[in-house]
Amino acid sequence: MSWRQIWKREIRQMFLADCRRAILLFGAPLAYLLLFSLLYGTHTIKAVPLVIYDEDQTQFSRTLIQAFDDSERFRIVDYVVSQDNMEQTLREKAAYAAVHIPKKFAQDAKSGRSATVLLLTDGANILIANTVTTAAQEILAGFARETGAKLAEINTGQMPTMAANKTAPVELRLRVLNNPTQSYLSFFVLGLAMAALQQGIFLAVGASIQNEYQPPGEVSYTRPWTIVIKLFPYWLSGTLAFFITLAAATQLFGIPGKASIFSLLLLAVTFTLAAVAFSALLASICNSELTFTRLSIAYTVPAFVLSGYTWPLEAMDRIGTVLYYAFPLSYFSNVVRELMLAGYSPLLYRNSLILLLGGVLFIVMAVVCHSRRIRHCHDAKAGKPYQA
Repeated sequence: MSWRQIWKREIRQMFLADCRRAILLFGAPLAYLLLFSLLYGTHTIKAVPLVIYDEDQTQFSRTLIQAFDDSERFRIVDYVVSQDNMEQTLREKAAYAAVHIPKKFAQDAKSGRSATVLLLTDGANILIANTVTTAAQEILAGFARETGAKLAEINTGQMPTMAANKTAPVELRLRVLNNPTQSYLSFFVLGLAMAALQQGIFLAVGASIQNEYQPPGEVSYTRPWTIVIKLFPYWLSGTLAFFITLAAATQLFGIPGKASIFSLLLLAVTFTLAAVAFSALLASICNSELTFTRLSIAYTVPAFVLSGYTWPLEAMDRIGTVLYYAFPLSYFSNVVRELMLAGYSPLLYRNSLILLLGGVLFIVMAVVCHSRRIRHCHDAKAGKPYQA
C-alpha cells in the first residue's frame, strides 16, 4: 500500500467512517477555548467583598473609605465595630478583606506622624489575596499623595508641586490570614490532588459497573440493587484514599493540617458517596468502558477549573456560576483547603448536606439505569428483543 493510499484511508476514516476522531481532534481545543474564555471573560477579579472597621470616625477616615468604595476592585458589604467582628467576618467568608482605620488616624496624619492602615485578607486563595493587596496599595498610594500634598501645602504654605515631595502621611500594613507566605504549595496542590482522587474513583467504579455488562458478570442480572452493594467497597476505599493523600500532604510536603478529624471525615464520606454514585450513573448509561473513560477524562479538567478552587466564584460570569453549582467538586475542594489551612470552613455542613443529597439522588438514578441495562443484557443473552 502506497503512502497516498494510507493517507486517503486515514482521512476517510477520520472524517467519514469514524467522525469521533475528527470531533476530538478539532473540537477539543475549541471546546476548551470556549470554556476558559467564558471563565476568564471578566479579565480580572472585581468587587471583592470588603468590611470596614473605622475607629477614627472622622471626615479624613471617611474620605479614605470613599476611595475604597469608588474602586471597582472592592465592594463594601459591612461596617464592623471591633477587630473580633472584623476577623469573624473573614472566617465566615462574608468578606474576603477588611480595612482597619485606627484611632487618631486623622490626628497622626495631620501632625506629620505617619498614620497606619491595616489591611487584613484571607491568603487561602492567592488570586484574591494578590488582587486585594495590589488594589489596596494603589488606593493608599493615591490617597497619600493627594492628602499629603494638601496637608503640606496648608501646614507650610508651599506650592502643591513642592508639597508633593513631602513624606506620605498614610502607610499600609498588611496581614494575611491562613497562608501568610502566600505559598503556591498550600494554595494549589491540594485541589489537584482532590481532582485526581475524583478521577481515580470514576475510573475504578466505571470499570466495575461496565464489567457487569460483559458476560459472565459477577452479579445476577435479576438483582439491580446489587449495584449499591458493589459500590460500598469503593466508597470506603475512596474515603481511605482521601486520608492517605492528606497524610502525605502534611507529613511529606509540610502542607498545614489544622482540620479536625470529624470535619474531614464528614466531608470525605459525603463527597466520596457523591463521586461514587455519579460515576456509577455515568457508567450505567455508557455503551462501553472506553466511552465512559473518555467522558470521565473530558469531565475532569472543566470540573476542577469551574470548581472555584483557583478562579473564585465571585469573578465568574453567569454561565460559569451555573456550571460551578453543577459539579460535586465545587462543594468539596475549597472546603478541604479551608479546613487544612484555617481549621474551619463556614460551608462545611451546608456542602456536606448537598453532597449527601446529591449522592443519594445519583444512587437512585444509577439503580434505575442499571436495572434497564442488565435487563437488556438478560434479554440479549436469552435471544429476546429488548423493550426500552
